[in-house]
Amino acid sequence: MLQIESNVPPPESHARVKYPFHEMTVGDSFLIEEPWMVKNARSAAWMHSKRHGWKFSCRKVEGGWRVWRTA
Repeated sequence: MLQIESNVPPPESHARVKYPFHEMTVGDSFLIEEPWMVKNARSAAWMHSKRHGWKFSCRKVEGGWRVWRTA
């Protein structure tokens, strides 16, 4: 039989959010240093722009790739 317990806090959520799109305002950017992550970040930015109407730009810069929120 299962025991019922009270006042046990739930574990902290480990959201599947990999990129900080929701925290960004126009002009903000983040750097991706790992080349294998660029394709995933571009796809995630595209999906986020489709869902929320925001625009992103991804460019190669010194040290990796940078993703900007442009609108």
